[in-house]
Amino acid sequence: MASLQLGPAPSPWDCQETLPTSKLERYVLDDTDMTQQYFIRDLKLIASHKDTTVYRGLLTLPDNPDAVSVVVKTDFFAQSPRPSVFEHEADMYELHLWDLQDKAIPRCYGLFQYDGEDGKVSSFLVLGDCGDPTPEARHPTSSFKSKVIDAVYFIHFAGFTHGDLSLRNILNKDGCPFIIDLETAKPHVCGMKEKIFIVNVKLKGLYTFLRMDLRRGNMDYLLSLLTHRSDDTSKYRPCVEKLVEQIEAERDHFRRIPREMRLIVPE
Repeated sequence: MASLQLGPAPSPWDCQETLPTSKLERYVLDDTDMTQQYFIRDLKLIASHKDTTVYRGLLTLPDNPDAVSVVVKTDFFAQSPRPSVFEHEADMYELHLWDLQDKAIPRCYGLFQYDGEDGKVSSFLVLGDCGDPTPEARHPTSSFKSKVIDAVYFIHFAGFTHGDLSLRNILNKDGCPFIIDLETAKPHVCGMKEKIFIVNVKLKGLYTFLRMDLRRGNMDYLLSLLTHRSDDTSKYRPCVEKLVEQIEAERDHFRRIPREMRLIVPE
């Protein structure tokens, strides 16, 4: 059984209780034989709420001499620990959305549990450090916003909805968003017709079209929108046709995805 040992760490709210120093057993999702031993040092308190305390520290892996920056989410100091909630979140990271780690969600190094003397089971979820909520998340650029939508799409494409998608749950790591806090994630099937990332599509230097208008049968109408550029809009036809074909190709690709796997935003 894999285990985790924590180094010294500050306690929240001037609490007299300290984190356990004994080895914590890993919550195992299947029958895989896991014997690794993990150690986290240099723990620093970064957030503390009624039910959850969050630390940042350096994780030493059994097969890697270089320490990895991680975040430890725990209910150790909560009045009522929530083992089932943490187990559900670990299942989301390691079972249902495992292929999205380092892509849309942080890498998960495991959920470790502590059996206290009072019979309470405290949880320690260890995730890769993907930064903090930043001004880019609160006031997103178009590029960052598009990447957030991509991340949400990946989760929906896997058949789940987040359940609490707020700004505090979107982190920024070198310009890439990562979605956290999967406590309330649940299976979800969208039933709409088409996936749309951005409602408006800009043809650089010419016009910003509504995506819903970018269809092969609308070519004359689309060119008529460019009369502010020239009386002879036919010279723009190749550019507009190229843009239309790009959008139509995305539609064709999306229609081939099984309905139960689709994420859609209505036009």
